Amino acid sequence: MKNFNARKGHALAALSLGVAALGVALEAHAFEYKLSGQVNRLLTSVDDGTQSRLFNADNVNSQTRFRFTGAHEFAPGLKAGINWEVGYTSNPSSGISMTTRSVDATFNERHAEAYLLSPYGKVSFGQGDGAANGGMEVDLSGTTVIHYSGVTDIGGKFAFRNDAGFGPAIDSTIGNLDFESRYDRIRYDSPKLGPVNLSLSYGNKGNNDVHEAAAWLSTDIGGGHKLAAALGFSREQKGGVSGNEDTVGGSASVLLANGLNFTLGGGTSEDDNPALPKKKFGYAKIGYTSGKHSVAIDYGRGEDFALDGDRSESYGVGYVYAAEKWLDVYAGLKQHKLDRPGASFDEVSFATAGMRLKF
Repeated sequence: MKNFNARKGHALAALSLGVAALGVALEAHAFEYKLSGQVNRLLTSVDDGTQSRLFNADNVNSQTRFRFTGAHEFAPGLKAGINWEVGYTSNPSSGISMTTRSVDATFNERHAEAYLLSPYGKVSFGQGDGAANGGMEVDLSGTTVIHYSGVTDIGGKFAFRNDAGFGPAIDSTIGNLDFESRYDRIRYDSPKLGPVNLSLSYGNKGNNDVHEAAAWLSTDIGGGHKLAAALGFSREQKGGVSGNEDTVGGSASVLLANGLNFTLGGGTSEDDNPALPKKKFGYAKIGYTSGKHSVAIDYGRGEDFALDGDRSESYGVGYVYAAEKWLDVYAGLKQHKLDRPGASFDEVSFATAGMRLKF
């Protein structure tokens, strides 16, 4: 314990010195910068049909993190900027299970990028979102901190059970197929073309090349109504038997002036291995927002993820109280079920409550 604390002290000291040095360097160059982040913790009670347990976890729907961002105009209409963001998850909600109640805390790289911004668009270099990342997660319900199309971010490692014991984990049977996430890439985002902008990226995910493209829409549609949508494509060149893995999908969400909102999403993913079926995912949500209060019910469905013929479903209800710009308090119920030909599995249920504080 003494050695661990010593190492921890050295690491914190080094981090503090780095932050101070960064601050001095940025200030010296009149660079506009800021530090921000959040802490997001939850309690979830899980019942898999055989046993029930309470877990204390970091909410991976919107994990604990901190970031440095900054930008400076170096010529008329031209800006250079940085986005450096690190996640810190102590007991991630996507990693806990009945057999793993505690997961070691880890730092994980989210963004480490520089960018150039001009009237002709934005070019980003380094670790960051692929062009289509988030395209399956467009959602105006105000409840994404407790539930959204990423139905495995809370509880994905819990396993379905039957008489034979533990079966497949939830996240092996369903997922929102949200393209290739974050990796080292170069990305171009066009300026607004009316209500739409386009994104393209190319990069490396491990040893694989990744290509992505997406179209994004965000607009007011009159009468105080809002519409947001995305459509994306990604190709990961895996090589070997898998060949190319192609993912196509999108999502759309409308928020009416009276607070009612509706969200739909869906996509498919397949590679060149003829032995593996095409994965399919669909998602729907209906919600209502009034002032600081938002509530919604949702449904997700995955087909042929683990085995051909599998149908994995998720049902949920969530509530969020946006007490302040910096504070969300939330609660939700969720149930997962798996239909597999020739097998019978118990449902897995979650009752969750938590809070997110931003700084």
